[in-house]
Amino acid sequence: MTVQLAPTPDHVPLPAGFRASGLHCGLKKNQQFDLGLLLAERPVAAAAIYTQNQLVGAHIPVCREHLQRSGGLVRAVLVNARNANCATGQQGIEDARACCRELAQRIGCPPEQVLMASTGPIGAPLPKERIVAHLDALLAKASIDGAMDFARAIMTTDTYPKALHAQAAGHAATGFCKGSGMIHPNMATMLGFLLTDGAIADGPATEALLRRAADRSFHRVTVDGDTSPNDTLVLLASGARDGRGLEATVTGLSQDLARMLAADGEGATRLCTIEVRGARSEAEAAHVGRVIATSPLVKTAIAGRDPNWGRILSAAGRAGVAFPAERARVWVGAADVYSGGKPHPENEPQAHRHLAEDTLITLGVDLAVGAASADVWTCDFTKDYVQINADYRS
Repeated sequence: MTVQLAPTPDHVPLPAGFRASGLHCGLKKNQQFDLGLLLAERPVAAAAIYTQNQLVGAHIPVCREHLQRSGGLVRAVLVNARNANCATGQQGIEDARACCRELAQRIGCPPEQVLMASTGPIGAPLPKERIVAHLDALLAKASIDGAMDFARAIMTTDTYPKALHAQAAGHAATGFCKGSGMIHPNMATMLGFLLTDGAIADGPATEALLRRAADRSFHRVTVDGDTSPNDTLVLLASGARDGRGLEATVTGLSQDLARMLAADGEGATRLCTIEVRGARSEAEAAHVGRVIATSPLVKTAIAGRDPNWGRILSAAGRAGVAFPAERARVWVGAADVYSGGKPHPENEPQAHRHLAEDTLITLGVDLAVGAASADVWTCDFTKDYVQINADYRS
C-alpha cells in the first residue's frame, strides 16, 4: 500500500524563465528515466545546502566550488539517478566536473554555472560516458512542459514522482524532491530542487531564505533516521517577478514536499504528523518531534495500529528537553490517551480506529512548559521497509 497525498499530476507548471527535461540514458532498467535537467534562460541566483554526513557524494564539493566561483549564479542543474557517485575518490569528482563542463559547452556558459547532483547506490564509478552521450537529447527535450519528466528522472525507490507548483501574488514557485528511504535530513533532503521567478536581494539572502525554509520543512521529516551522504537542496531564483512574500511561498511548498517524502517512505502505509505543543521554543519542539518520529518503537506501533502512548511519551522523555511528565498530555488522533498524570484506556479504542482506518494520522504531545510548537512528519516502519533495503543493490 502506498500513501499518496494526491494523484500524481500529468503536468506541473514551471516558473517563468525555466525549462526542464528527463530521459533514459541507460542507468536504470526497463527504459525508466534516469537523467534530468533544469535549465534557466539566463544565469539566475542560486544557493544550496548539503548533508552533514562526513561521507559526501562527489557532486557536493563540485557544487560548492562552482557556486563560489560563479558568485552564486547558475544556468543549469544536471541530475542522474541509479548512481550516487559517492566514495569514488578524486575520479568521482573529476567525472562530475567533466559532466558539468560538457553541458556548459553545449549551452554556452562557464562550467561553474552548471551544478550536478547524483543519487543511487554508493561506491560505483559514475558512468559519465552514458551521461555525456545523452546531453544533446536532454537539451533538445528541455521545455516549459518538462517538469514531470524531470521529476521521474530523479526517482530512486520512490513509488511516484514528487513535484508541486505554487502560485502567489506576484510570483510562482515549483519544487521537486526525491527520496523514499535514507531520509533524515540534516541540512537538506535527499535531493530537492526549488525554482522561483521571485526576486531575492542577493546571494547571501538566497541562502538564508533557503536555510530558514529547510528548517521548517525538510529538517522536520524522517523515514528511517538515516542521513544520506548525497543530501542536497538547491534554490534557483530568476528575480523576474515580485519577491514579496516569497519566503512563505517557498516554505509552504517545501513543507508539502516534505510530507510527500514521508508519505512515500519505503514500505509506508501511514503518513504520520507528530505534533509537539507546549514547548519553550520552536527549536525544542522540533527536536522532540524528531526524536519521537525516529523511534523504531513508535513507528512499529503505528504499523501495528497500536495506540501505545507510553512509547510516545518515553521517546519525548529521552529527547534531552526538560518537562514535567506528570503534566504532559498525549493524544492519538482526537483521542486523549494520557493527561493529568494518568492514562485513559477508555479512549484507546477510538485511538486504534484512527490508526486502523485513516492513512493520514496524528500523534501529539504537549510538554506543558511553554507556548511554542512544531510539527514533524514521518511514516510507519513495516516489514516491507526491511525487504526493500535488503534487496536494494540486487
